[in-house]
Amino acid sequence: MKELKISKRLSTAASFVRDGAVIADVGTDHAYIPIFLTQNGKVSRAIATDINEGPILRAKDNISAFGYQEKIEAYIADGLDGIETKGPSDIFICGMGGELIAEIIDKCDYVKNENISLILQPMTSILELRTYLKNGFFIYDEEVVFEDGKYYQIICARYDGKKHSYNEIELELGKINIKKRTDTFLSMLDFFISKKKKIRQGLEKGSQDTAEISSLIERMEALK
Repeated sequence: MKELKISKRLSTAASFVRDGAVIADVGTDHAYIPIFLTQNGKVSRAIATDINEGPILRAKDNISAFGYQEKIEAYIADGLDGIETKGPSDIFICGMGGELIAEIIDKCDYVKNENISLILQPMTSILELRTYLKNGFFIYDEEVVFEDGKYYQIICARYDGKKHSYNEIELELGKINIKKRTDTFLSMLDFFISKKKKIRQGLEKGSQDTAEISSLIERMEALK
């Protein structure tokens, strides 16, 4: 059987799964994560869901092509609706906007359980997603990936019902990423500083106050 090769972004997200987990991949599209993890013997069972029929048909075709119909179930679902009947322990929500990911999590009581791991990879609105998570969820691991000219942040969280304290930089870049200081993180940090400086230039041209953003840039530069 051929080996499925997936993107660095998805393979890094997949690396956070617990051995023997039952996984759910929400917004699965091609069912790449469930197939990849099944092929590597990392999971006992997998669920692949999407809100649209097209992605589920593609997922089912791929699952059949690899002969995993008995191990991976693919079906249409809106977010995490009905997920409690499947009993996943590790839930992937990758490739969506951060605000949408937060909405999906917020609607589901099942994930408010300290034994459920959420493995999240937002495409946008990372600050907004962490802002949501800090009120009830503990971020236990993070990673930065650079692929195809873009930086992606992967966030792993579990519910603990507590409020966690973050400053603006930690919400944008990740507390754990800051502590890890990987080469990819440091490169992303330079990218973020460059973006902030461009914003400051725009404010200066408009004769607007730049004290706040200058302070933010200074604090970001201190992390280098």
